Amino acid sequence: MKVNKLFLCFLLSITFVSLSSGYSYIQDRPIQPPSNYDNVFNIYYKNNSLIVKGININGNLKIYSIIGNIILDINVQNLSNVLVPVDLIKQNMYIVRIETSQNRIITRKIVAR
Repeated sequence: MKVNKLFLCFLLSITFVSLSSGYSYIQDRPIQPPSNYDNVFNIYYKNNSLIVKGININGNLKIYSIIGNIILDINVQNLSNVLVPVDLIKQNMYIVRIETSQNRIITRKIVAR
């Protein structure tokens, strides 16, 4: 499986309307990822295992079903390359939540295939 990293820029439109003069002003500017977005990581499900790559910290990993039931709750040391065996129902969506030891929360959606 080849994973391509892609950052999308969205345009934010800001509209100012002057009620006294009858004109409006629109300004478009792209929204960029934060400048401290230096750690790009991957979370995906393959061969009955959840794979987490690229997070070099300790933390708590939880998997929720789309309706909020907890499927898995584990503490993980060094999330840089983790393979967690877990049996998920195919074609269902799940939410992966990682809370780091620095109280940073990372949330991703995955589809079991």
